[in-house]
Amino acid sequence: MSSRSAVILVGGASSRMGRDKALMEVQDQPAAIRLARLLVDSGFENVRLIGGSGERFRDCGFAHVPDLEQDRGPLEGIRTSLRSAEEEWTLVVAVDLIALDREAIRELKSALVNHPFDDVILASCSEGPQPLFAWWRRSSIQTIERELAMERRSLRNVIGLLRVATVEFPPEVLRNANRPEDLG
Repeated sequence: MSSRSAVILVGGASSRMGRDKALMEVQDQPAAIRLARLLVDSGFENVRLIGGSGERFRDCGFAHVPDLEQDRGPLEGIRTSLRSAEEEWTLVVAVDLIALDREAIRELKSALVNHPFDDVILASCSEGPQPLFAWWRRSSIQTIERELAMERRSLRNVIGLLRVATVEFPPEVLRNANRPEDLG
């Protein structure tokens, strides 16, 4: 079992950061473009940017898909990703996971073959699960849509309703940037 499809969630409001996280500089390039190139270098042939306005990504070389419904959080981004997916599994990555590298992607990618009956294969560390660095099975869309229809947007609740496997990482690998001081 393999998948060549990955998405980067770029639709967040970035209120704590004070500027668009997708465009913040990480290793001398916009975070979304850095992650997209990293995923391509890790063997993903279909990398899409999901959420937010497409104008900012017009000339970036990667497909952009706006959320099906705006302002519904990361769960909507996952729903949009799975609705537009061509394969059974999609790797979902949050744009603010600035410490991801090829090794972490390779490790999560290899976990896909060991969990054929799960709905989500997510990264985890001593600080807890990270459902925004995870494989999501297309069939989990039913659960996601049911939760969104009831105005429940919690990733944690959705995870609790699905068959989940985890892959352990050191906390520093799953470090995200929510505030400007997190970039240092």
